[in-house]
Amino acid sequence: MDTEEKIFELTFLQKIVLLALDDKGWFGSSEHKIKFGLVGAILFELHQHGRIRFDNDEVVVVNAKSTDDVILDRVLNLIKTSKKPHNLRSWIQRIVYKKLLLRKTVLKQLIQHKVIGREEYSLMVVFYQTKFPLIDTELKRKLKEQICENIVSGKSLAGQELMLLVVMNNCKMVRKNFDGYIQYIKLRGRINEITQFKNPANETEEVIKLLQTSISRAIMASNVSLHV
Repeated sequence: MDTEEKIFELTFLQKIVLLALDDKGWFGSSEHKIKFGLVGAILFELHQHGRIRFDNDEVVVVNAKSTDDVILDRVLNLIKTSKKPHNLRSWIQRIVYKKLLLRKTVLKQLIQHKVIGREEYSLMVVFYQTKFPLIDTELKRKLKEQICENIVSGKSLAGQELMLLVVMNNCKMVRKNFDGYIQYIKLRGRINEITQFKNPANETEEVIKLLQTSISRAIMASNVSLHV
């Protein structure tokens, strides 16, 4: 009998980073925004793990125990050691600019599992650029098809699926992944409809709506500072 192959399952954060890349390995229009979306997703995960809560838009640590996830723990440790409270948007900005190597860690995980590669080259022997070309095309194809089917079919989406749509919508990731799909227009409309959260059905949707607003505001604030 042949050696059994381990089936690699993407984590939530790995899905986000993989979808932020195009197949050639560039973040493109998502390059700047994905930093904020990824931090928003990490805060969502910490909330779902019962480590933090959002109290009147303030982030409060309710359980400082390790999550056994190196990325989540980096952010949790930063929040719990803060000497003063901050609101959600402020925390997203602070975490992004703290250089915790969050995106780099996820990229390393994807490289280790041979989902993507890593290529480095110089431009005019002065500027160095790195790209992460897709290796496991089938894995990404299945991920995109699953997302598309879940949205277009109108099925009820779980918290992670809703949070993924929020990140994709705010970080220029929808067109780059689904532009060639026959049902793209319907898909785009459904994503816009879903992510409005006009009437949140439960606490999880309330949290995602709050995170969406904070991610959007953090990105807008960073865009202003970039052009000042």
